[in-house]
Amino acid sequence: LNFHKMILELLRSYSKGKVMVIGDIMLDRYLFGEINRKSAEAPIDIVDVNTKLEQVGGAANVALSLKNIKANVFLFGLIGNDYEGNKILSILKKNKITTSGIFKNKQTTIKTRIITSKSKHHSRFDIEKINYNHTIEKKTLLKKIKLHIPEVDFIIIQDYNKGLLDKTMIKSILNTAKKHNKAVMVDPKEKNFIEYKKVKLIKPNLKEAELFLNQKIKLNTKSLKKACEKIRIKTKSDWIILTLGKKGLCIFNDGNFYRQNGQKKINPDVTGAGDNVICISSILIHLNLPINKIAEISNESGALSCDKFGTNPINLNELLTKLENNN
Repeated sequence: LNFHKMILELLRSYSKGKVMVIGDIMLDRYLFGEINRKSAEAPIDIVDVNTKLEQVGGAANVALSLKNIKANVFLFGLIGNDYEGNKILSILKKNKITTSGIFKNKQTTIKTRIITSKSKHHSRFDIEKINYNHTIEKKTLLKKIKLHIPEVDFIIIQDYNKGLLDKTMIKSILNTAKKHNKAVMVDPKEKNFIEYKKVKLIKPNLKEAELFLNQKIKLNTKSLKKACEKIRIKTKSDWIILTLGKKGLCIFNDGNFYRQNGQKKINPDVTGAGDNVICISSILIHLNLPINKIAEISNESGALSCDKFGTNPINLNELLTKLENNN
């Protein structure tokens, strides 16, 4: 049986699985245009916008990927009571993702990128109100999360430092998961990194790992392995995946270290690549695949995202085709 068939069978076998995704949900907006003139008001470009693209980002992007792999997905998070919040709900509904775990409060987190053919990424502006207080909406959300934990296979936490996951909430989710023996996979950001103790998988990128360990990490086996060991000791997690942007990723579990090199790409768009990596690696860890296979397939899923513009959920057929060509 070839490798590609084996993966296909595995993912198929998982197709009825249930995954809970908890995290910061946002709207990624792209404005495409051309620069033909300078402003008279300030020394800046005028971008004439001709098209607009809106995609769901953050935890919602992970939910879409899981849905594309045919898993049943429960998404939990907060959006705003605004146009963008409703846009997110409509995209999720169109993709047949249950929205009953999404609560509205103040405003949706929006990232807007201006893209031109001349300078590619011209600029980005964000609208966000970050509030780590344990609000009424969060209490309701947490209750609902705890209620559903017993019925899922595992939990993915997508923390983007946008205010959803405060210490109280993280502790409560981890305790409930432990009580029901459910694995938790985490994509951390620096703020609450240390709160994610004893999880099944923690997946920082290089910058987050450097901030967490307060040191520079060189991109050689010795330095990367040492960094993974330190993260393991500090967080007591089973698996560590360190994503290295276009330089690939490395995986550490139970003393075993495996490095998967990146692929040569011209101007990769790394937006959302980490979302794809956590999605596929979580499933493969859950299915007990060997470490080198987890590394290879996770790396491919991230690389595929880099070929495309913006945040792109995993396309299963594309991924399988790509893996087939590799083997």
